[in-house]
Parts: sequence; structure tokens; C-alpha cells
Amino acid sequence: MAMKRVFPGDRSALEILKKTIVETWPASAVLLATLVYPVFFSELTFAVGMESVGKILLRFFRFLVILIAPIPLLPHVCGLMQGLLNRRNLRLIQIVEESYPVRIPWKIWLIRPFQGIGLAMLIATKLIALVQISTSSTTASSIVLPPAQFQWGRFLSATAVAVTTSLLLSFLWSLDDLGIRRHNRKTGEIKIIGKYLSALLPILFGFYGIFSLFGSHERLLAVRYIAQMVVVLYPPFLVMAVVHKYYTENRELLILDRLKAQPIVPIEEQRLTIA
Repeated sequence: MAMKRVFPGDRSALEILKKTIVETWPASAVLLATLVYPVFFSELTFAVGMESVGKILLRFFRFLVILIAPIPLLPHVCGLMQGLLNRRNLRLIQIVEESYPVRIPWKIWLIRPFQGIGLAMLIATKLIALVQISTSSTTASSIVLPPAQFQWGRFLSATAVAVTTSLLLSFLWSLDDLGIRRHNRKTGEIKIIGKYLSALLPILFGFYGIFSLFGSHERLLAVRYIAQMVVVLYPPFLVMAVVHKYYTENRELLILDRLKAQPIVPIEEQRLTIA
């Protein structure tokens, strides 16, 4: 099976590391801005000076580790999900010509990080709604805003949201990168998986979900807090997108095997309808 190899086998880990650093420069720029101008983020760190710098770096690396750590589980997730996607007249196929599409920088630097931020906000909104129901709390903004002191409950909740977001996005991004589609044997129709998780939907619903948790008298506070969250979460989500790209390229055969996706000949020769 002819597979497109982005990285030759003899490429050293050092070369990949160098390319990763180059491709994540926007994340470094945003992180540097938060270090140079920490006053804007004082509500998120509750510290000033060098203490604020230390907390910003610690928060970045904490989020980064939490987002990247689940990526090696991607083949196992694919193995579990293929049972749901390959059934009856439906099967997963790989359109080789559509795998590894031309990677324009804004897709990695803008679209995917904001997909992650929006999806994380959307999941967090649902979690907060459950907390409100269980505690009969009516002040949602007090749950959203960061506390002045470390709280294990909030940390574990944030970790759960980040891990869930990482696994879901890693799976859907891999399907997109490898050209995986769902083929209906009966009708000949091909559908894009995750079609409705477009670039805008998770962003719009996630941002609106957080915004709606604040009362009408707190709208300006909500806008400022969402802006702070975007700046805080953008660097780790961008690095995650780049790391995921390299992981998918280097584990392509394993992921395809777990998905049980069958490659097909050029789509022009198949007379299949794309939906």
C-alpha cells in the first residue's frame, strides 16, 4: 500500500524538534507577550512581578502536558471508535489523494487552536451547568472566574475537560489528515466524519456558552475574561496541534490499521458521490 511519507525514516528526532520549535513560533510570541505584560493577566495569576512570570510559565507547561499526554492513546481510541463507524453498510475508507492536504499556516496556527479553545469552553460550560444543578448555585460567574488559591476540585475538573478535548480533537484531526471518510456501500455516498465540527461551530458555541454564564451586569467582565482565556489557552493548543501533526504522520500505518480503513483508488475512477 503506497502511503505518503512526510518524514523519511532516517530523520533524527533533533530535526523534528527543530521544525516543531519553528512551527510553534506564534505560541512563543503570545506566551512572551503575557510575560512582558502580565498586568492584563493579574486576575488569572493573583501575583505580580517575577512571581507572576513563574505562575504563567507553570500554567503553560501544565496545560501543555495535559493536552499532549493523551495523544499516544490515539491508536487505542481509533480501535474503539472503528467498531461504531464500521457497521452494516457503512465502512471507513481512506482517500489517499486527500490525505495530508496542503497545510496552510493559518490552519495550524489559527483554526485548530481556536477549535480546541472553543470545544474546551463548550465542555466546561456543560460541566458548570451540572455543578449548578447539583449545588443549586445561581451565580455561575463565581464558578467560572479563577480562585485566589489553588483548589484541587477545580484542577481536576479542568484536567478532565482538557483530556476530553485533547482525545476528541486528536481523533477528528487524524481522520481529516489521513483522508478518512465514511462510505455507504448501499448508496455509494461518502461523508466527511465530524463534518459539523467545523472551524466555527465549537468556537461560537463555546464562547457563547461562557458568555451566557455571566449576568447582564457582568458582560464587560465576561468579554475580558474570555479574551484572557483565549490568550492563556492559545499557546498550549497550538503546540498540541503541531505535535499531533507529527504524531499522526509517524503513526499513520498503525492508526489506519486500528481504524480498519481501506484505501481506494483515485476518486475520479470510483464514481462515488461526495457529501
